[in-house]
Amino acid sequence: MQVEQVSQTSREGSKTSVEVLETSLYTFREVQISLARFKGDVVPPSTLRRWLSLLGIVPDEFGCYSTDEVTILARLIFWLKRGRTVQTFAQIIQKELATNGY
Repeated sequence: MQVEQVSQTSREGSKTSVEVLETSLYTFREVQISLARFKGDVVPPSTLRRWLSLLGIVPDEFGCYSTDEVTILARLIFWLKRGRTVQTFAQIIQKELATNGY
């Protein structure tokens, strides 16, 4: 987790400083937006839910997803762009996770 110092000048000219806590967790909506960079369009919620289910990816206790999980979903998009299936990708990912851990 990183903390970033952000400075801002108000309309009155006074300078304020705020610390922003940067995490590596993504909400469902943030996952959609992040994946849009790779897909070229926002992934529909129903599609994303199906992918998550097929890949066995579940949110943490706060309803968030990790950077590793978002990376797996980005890899899925590139896989699908090559005309391959979600089911085959899921099998490969499960094999990778069994071999390398998560």
